[in-house]
Amino acid sequence: MNLNPPNRRRFATGLPWLALLATMLVGCGGSGSPTDSDGARRVTVQLNWFPEPEFGGFYAAKERGIFEQAGFDVELIKGGADVPAPQLVASGNVDFAVVSAPQLITIRARGGRATGVFASFQISPRSLLVKRESPYQSLQELWESDATIMAQDGLVFIRWLNSIYDGSKLSFIPYAGSTALFVDGKAESMQCFATAEPVQLEVDGLMTRVFVVGETGYNPYDGVLAVNDGLLEAEPEMVARFVEAVRQGWASYLTDPDPINDVISKLNPDLKSNVLRLAAAKLPAFVRSADTAAHGLGWMTADRWGDLVKQLETLGEITADDAAKLGRIHVNPVIDPAPVN
Repeated sequence: MNLNPPNRRRFATGLPWLALLATMLVGCGGSGSPTDSDGARRVTVQLNWFPEPEFGGFYAAKERGIFEQAGFDVELIKGGADVPAPQLVASGNVDFAVVSAPQLITIRARGGRATGVFASFQISPRSLLVKRESPYQSLQELWESDATIMAQDGLVFIRWLNSIYDGSKLSFIPYAGSTALFVDGKAESMQCFATAEPVQLEVDGLMTRVFVVGETGYNPYDGVLAVNDGLLEAEPEMVARFVEAVRQGWASYLTDPDPINDVISKLNPDLKSNVLRLAAAKLPAFVRSADTAAHGLGWMTADRWGDLVKQLETLGEITADDAAKLGRIHVNPVIDPAPVN
């Protein structure tokens, strides 16, 4: 099963989408009334991949009536390798989209208008894996070896690892979305999403050791819910209510994922129940943090965003001029308490 094909949630968005974004910006925004006849506020959310546990909180909020109780009629739009989620929200073609933090910074640096309002993943699940019997016991050991790694060329986290470790002896082969070369031993390691490929390999009987890149100091938020800036400016209270509904959805999913996994399985039949169950069990370690314990799921800090901006500038993903004009990258919307009479 192909859980993580080569274009999945790339850190480096590149420049080819600029023409697409320019086209979208001409007459951006949806058509029709944003409110249904029954008074529910219609909201569109573009996911950046197919239905899977990484979006469990969103599906829980929809299936368990949390969105409806908050006054929303929500359309969750499945993504894919060729779906430009960051560009769609920045242009106003959708209200919200799920993106990575580096994608959001990159698109803002190029004039896109979107702001992060919720981070599903506090620890980035982007990782490298090796077989359980591999001699490599750490990411540094792997990176400073002469191993062959199956990975997408040009990923920012690859450049980050090369900046802190000596990867001069490594060999790379392209990652085409299949684990076959890794399974066959033609590659000693491969890139992965910690809640995806290792899960499928384990279900198939191959145990692995996972090295999470975020533990090396490059730990961008992921699964970031971004809102179009125009919508945030026009309806901040609505955005706050929606974020709170997403937060409740994630809490519900983490507590009881199995019924929602049944829904996800119907939407994405490639994902079998045992894969979904194991993936969901791995999510809390990436979704919860000290910040979420203090402030609630999805909470983000200015320090984390600031560190990422500096890292992307150092790695050449953005320029100093880009960094200076980013403006507001994120907010943590909160619902104002009712006035006390």
